[in-house]
Amino acid sequence: MRVSFVIPTRNQAPFIRRCLDGCLAQGIAGAEILVQDGVSTDGTREILASYGERISSVSERDAGQADAVNRGVARARGDVVAWINSDDYYPDPGCVRAALDALEADPRLDLVYGDCLVVDARGAPIRPYVNRTFASLRDLLVSPTGPPQPATFFRRSLFLAAGGLRTDLHFALDYDLWLRMFPLARRVRRIPRTLACLTFHPEAKSTRAMLPQIREAAGLKREHARKAGLGLVDRARLAAGVGMLYLYWAAVRTGLRRAA
Repeated sequence: MRVSFVIPTRNQAPFIRRCLDGCLAQGIAGAEILVQDGVSTDGTREILASYGERISSVSERDAGQADAVNRGVARARGDVVAWINSDDYYPDPGCVRAALDALEADPRLDLVYGDCLVVDARGAPIRPYVNRTFASLRDLLVSPTGPPQPATFFRRSLFLAAGGLRTDLHFALDYDLWLRMFPLARRVRRIPRTLACLTFHPEAKSTRAMLPQIREAAGLKREHARKAGLGLVDRARLAAGVGMLYLYWAAVRTGLRRAA
């Protein structure tokens, strides 16, 4: 089973080498590393060039992160997509192999995800990502968040069947993708292992645009809840989950909690 690492990036020179080295360290035969660069101006392209033929990079203007990922997946030739943003990375050489082993062992398993560690710009641990077991669309809707994006691996065919990422979304694009892919997946499984490190830094979208991200996610929840026909109890749980996100934002704004 071949894996395609799809890495969207733009002006992430301080982080991209760590991301690329983590992909190469997996040592997976036949893997391809596809970098979709949005015409960086900070030295990123020079770093990419230093990897030579070990990676495949394209530098071109795009319509944002979702468009970059869609372009990367369009270039991919692997059976499985490992979408990881250039400021995130894999914590150890065997973590992606664990996801591939699960997919290889069960031909009907279309998506696997694991746990994630939130780290700072230097890679120092901040906290574990608050993860849950999601077995259905309902589980995704009533939970405040979905699976951690860099620790989620899926068959390329599932991504294409779902229509890829919506380019009109800028913050909760991964959550929307899960909401559309989970109902189409034959099977979904959580792996009890840390599969990725998610970096929080001042320029990360989840840090500098927290409120727009929450609003976008809340709108997606309402949109998909109508389609799913959730009952009153589940709608109440959904509203409570959204409320938790706004409470988190308020705690960060008032200094009661660190943005991570």
